Amino acid sequence: MAEQHTQPIALAVYTFADDDLFADLAPDQRARVEEQISFASYPSGTIFYAPEEEGDRLYLLRRGRVRIYKLSPEGRALTLLILEPESIFGEMALNADSAHDSFAETMSDATIGVIRRDEMRRILNRHPVVALRFMTIISQRLRALERRLADIAFKSVPQRLATVLLNLAQHDSAAPDGPPLVTRYTHQQLAEMIGSYRETVTKAIGEFREASLIRVEEDAIYLTNLPRLNDLMSGKS
Repeated sequence: MAEQHTQPIALAVYTFADDDLFADLAPDQRARVEEQISFASYPSGTIFYAPEEEGDRLYLLRRGRVRIYKLSPEGRALTLLILEPESIFGEMALNADSAHDSFAETMSDATIGVIRRDEMRRILNRHPVVALRFMTIISQRLRALERRLADIAFKSVPQRLATVLLNLAQHDSAAPDGPPLVTRYTHQQLAEMIGSYRETVTKAIGEFREASLIRVEEDAIYLTNLPRLNDLMSGKS
């Protein structure tokens, strides 16, 4: 089958990139705000918080990927969201009486800023445009999580796998004349993204390869039939 990669990738909900929290500030205001943020580089696999931990910091993702996930009592992971730059996480820390209810972990080397709760509250009080954007971001995040739950409840594993591959490909670079690609994830990581088991994902990937929907190489998964993947994601036969 000839490769087909001219159709735009449909929007999905597995990865999430917030708007720049401080985009509405004047340059001098933004400069003063960012003086209060400590940016640093972190390796892949860094865990920033876990369920039941109390925290007093908000995090700003500037480079890399962070996953937000939960663990079942049996140790099975479910990835709720994968965050792309620019995104915030750890927002529960703004409420002094609330603890985190999930894990936050880097999926790649990342640059992340840390801002203390008290300073963030001062920024929100001092700059209503930041407070409004923060509320919008949290509202969009909630809607994404609701759609994510609906996917797990109502879509088949192949549909969910097509959705996550299309979504991840939006954030990975590809050659201008080549098909979109997804930087290689393990079958276990993909299973945790779609709420399934590794063995089931391995079977689905094999079926995608046999149907010429994807091409798997050592470092990437190439999406070679976007129209069919989009149809599969949307539930079309």
